[in-house]
Amino acid sequence: MKNVKSCSWVAENLNKVSVFDAGIVKPGMAGPYKPYAVVRGAGRFDISDALSDPKTQLSNMMCNAKQFQSHMRQLGVNQNDTVVLYDDSGLFSAARGWWMLKSMGFEHVFIMDGGLPEWLLHGFPVQQQHSTPNSMGNFTVIQGAGDWQFVERYEVLRTILDESSLLLDARSPLRFSGCEQEPRTGMRSGHIPNSKNLHYNALLTERGLLRSIGELQAQFRLLGCEGKALQFSCGSGVTACILALAADECGYTKLGVYDGSWNEWGNMQFCNELPIRCESGSNLK
Repeated sequence: MKNVKSCSWVAENLNKVSVFDAGIVKPGMAGPYKPYAVVRGAGRFDISDALSDPKTQLSNMMCNAKQFQSHMRQLGVNQNDTVVLYDDSGLFSAARGWWMLKSMGFEHVFIMDGGLPEWLLHGFPVQQQHSTPNSMGNFTVIQGAGDWQFVERYEVLRTILDESSLLLDARSPLRFSGCEQEPRTGMRSGHIPNSKNLHYNALLTERGLLRSIGELQAQFRLLGCEGKALQFSCGSGVTACILALAADECGYTKLGVYDGSWNEWGNMQFCNELPIRCESGSNLK
């Protein structure tokens, strides 16, 4: 796989790559984020705070290019480095960090397959705290980074009825159908009209590894993704990036991650602007 490295590969190259823990506190759980172990030498890639937009109350929204560049330099990341991201859940939020870096024009970024659980399963070395850099990096944002883009609600709304586009929702089937309450307060239940459900867990093995290319391709074909521009959504734009990762592995292009995701679309403040669907199939406002 072009975007994924095994734990064995990371262990063998630990002194040649920059490893970061991109874990987050899952919605509905209290923070702060405290991993039970840290891969030896790994720094902290803080999606929910240092690398999020401070001007919005929406969770995990992408920060601007200036803030992103500044923080990556503080993390000691250089333009020619190879960055490996993982999280403490197997694969939950690391793909979000991968997409963030890609959207800022950084090419040499990979996911550690299986994350921290797989690393511990192999008995590879860990430490208790995140490492801090010895010097500033020279990371530089490259604007207009090709296909790696976040999309806003206006773009999603514009393409709802476009048959050449398809939005895939990574939330659980019960949340997608509106039969299960959202973990965040002030949220409507349901999904974006004309979107389809592809729970991110369906793309992972029981051990949290990304499934084979053949298995991933079968999932996308089943949903009629061939020849379409794909957008991805979830609760707050995090697990949507697992779908984007899998789609890129399968060779799909014209990909976009809806940054605000259901955290924005389902918010009661947008009830008169953004339509939803529930299990009944009726449009709701």
